[in-house]
Amino acid sequence: CFSIFQIFDDAYKSTLSVIILDDIERLLDYVPIGPRFSNLVLQALLVLLKKSPPPGRKLLIIGTTSRKDVLQEMEMLSAFSALIHVSNLSNHQHLLAVIEDIGTFQPKEVKSITKKTEGKRLWIGIKKLLILLEMAQQGDPDYRVPKLLSLLEEEGGLEMEGY
Repeated sequence: CFSIFQIFDDAYKSTLSVIILDDIERLLDYVPIGPRFSNLVLQALLVLLKKSPPPGRKLLIIGTTSRKDVLQEMEMLSAFSALIHVSNLSNHQHLLAVIEDIGTFQPKEVKSITKKTEGKRLWIGIKKLLILLEMAQQGDPDYRVPKLLSLLEEEGGLEMEGY
């Protein structure tokens, strides 16, 4: 809890700050069996989320979760002023837009990915896709495309019938 308070305290020292609470349920040590979580961390976050920054200071707090239902039960959603649902990527155009945006695949590789994913079913979250792209980029340049396609298929994000 001290670290969380320290992060907010540091943010209040600047005139313009952003805090990203990524995977909030993890911060809360949430476990679906039971369910169990850290009430101490929950109460600290609720206090900090509802607290206004000092005069002349602005603070944007962004939280991410894959378990909106859990945050709803913990009465945490109301602490945020806006909720934005980010859908899973669902077609190869979405995949290509992300690949082109990160810019680490060569045009030849992008063309190959386009050819091999066109018309295939895709269903993957952006965060997971970025991790898989990073993993594929670590390999031998000659095998990055097959590696990416294999990772996507293994994760259940892409249905391939023999590529």
